[in-house]
Amino acid sequence: MPALSLISLISIVLMLLTGNAHARQQGWEQVLSASADYSAATQKALDDDYLVSSYEYWDLDQVTGELTFADGGVQKLSARIEFVGSYSDRSKTWLWSWGNSTITPALYKRMDVLRSLGAKHQFSKLTQRSWTAQLSEGWEMATVANYLLKTKGIYRVPFETGFVFLLITDIRKVQPE
Repeated sequence: MPALSLISLISIVLMLLTGNAHARQQGWEQVLSASADYSAATQKALDDDYLVSSYEYWDLDQVTGELTFADGGVQKLSARIEFVGSYSDRSKTWLWSWGNSTITPALYKRMDVLRSLGAKHQFSKLTQRSWTAQLSEGWEMATVANYLLKTKGIYRVPFETGFVFLLITDIRKVQPE
């Protein structure tokens, strides 16, 4: 899985330290590119190893942080998740999980890492609770979170007016009883 080289990362940090808006934008674009590459690889692994997109049903338990997948009423996979955020088709906005009072704080605790990096490097999309967005930007935020937190992949679930983006932090096949 491609990652930023140490020299590239140092270059980004040096550009960001100059306070130059253009340099900051270039740094953000490099993070997006590395995130897209990493996430493409993790998504492929989820599909190849676990066939995540092939199951009839999924269920999310916000109390336990467990996402399960089933066919014919039989559970096949169990995954641990963290909430990234949500995109609303109605309001055309992105909302970070840490800004959503309906999500249990334990299920977004690592998003603070992203917020801290956003503050440090002046990446406003990582620090603003909510902002006007397109669905593609929801995917971008999920890929950045997946990359920076080195998780196993992303799962997007629909809700009445949009989508919730989740990170899969651990996944296993469920053995039949």
